Amino acid sequence: MKFVITGLNIFILCLAQNIFAQSPVIKTTVDKNNILIGQQINYRVSTSMPDNTYRLGWFTMPDSLGNFITITKNKIDSTPSNGNLNFSQDIVITSFDSGLQVIPPLALSVSTLDGDSTFNIYTDSIPVNVSYSPTDSIMPFHDIKTIIEVKKTFPLWAWILAGVGVVLLIIWILFLLKFFKKKKDTVVFESKLPPYDEAMQSLSDLEKEDLVQNNQVKEFHSRLTEIFKRYLSRKSNSYQMHLTTDELLIELNNLDLSKDSVAAFANCLRMGNAVKFAQYIPPAYENEKCFSQTKEMIAAINNIVNKTPENDL
Repeated sequence: MKFVITGLNIFILCLAQNIFAQSPVIKTTVDKNNILIGQQINYRVSTSMPDNTYRLGWFTMPDSLGNFITITKNKIDSTPSNGNLNFSQDIVITSFDSGLQVIPPLALSVSTLDGDSTFNIYTDSIPVNVSYSPTDSIMPFHDIKTIIEVKKTFPLWAWILAGVGVVLLIIWILFLLKFFKKKKDTVVFESKLPPYDEAMQSLSDLEKEDLVQNNQVKEFHSRLTEIFKRYLSRKSNSYQMHLTTDELLIELNNLDLSKDSVAAFANCLRMGNAVKFAQYIPPAYENEKCFSQTKEMIAAINNIVNKTPENDL
């Protein structure tokens, strides 16, 4: 009888040990328990459970955990090992509250695969001492000194000299801007060809470069606008290269041009702006249409100018 009881006890102990060994195990660690305010802590949660036995519901890490703030949350890693399935997540946290702070527990939901049983397992509560930077006790404290009046060391003549220097600098800058603008304007109008012939030659050269076919649509529209502005500058004998689209349209509306042709050319200019500044890629036929409309507009302006007695815009 004694032998039977002993064997039964051993069987029960083995069964209990097997059941215990099959239960999910959770472990919580930090790389430091003492930090300065704002210093980071590596917080790690890991679990181990038999494979194909349980279904694990991982916690969602909040932005703040007690008096701790979450800085980064790495992804949850899973690795098999000796018939077990291991999960882990590394989280970086910190705290700006001094004193003994406690990282509160987090709940993980565990259920059997058949759904008959569901329970929670919890991470450990971990105390962390958060302190300020230690003061140097060796350095002596000093008394608070009285307010010392600062003497004015910058004399009046120095202010006058600085003012004169600023004025001369502004005059020099304005002179340089005017000089380079005049030089730029002169270069724009210098050509051996008449304005119309030069514009047609430039359009022909642009067409031969096949910029659109080589995916250089932005360069194509920039060159197209530049050719038109250069022609208009030479014809009007005034610098027009800096004009915006709206300013160009005002100039065109002052001419005896068809309103339909001006409206069509306006759409061409606006599409060019979309290509240059908004990275719009128009269909191929739209690029060809813009090219043709620019060429027709230059021809229309040339016909109007040639009819005027002054031969000028």
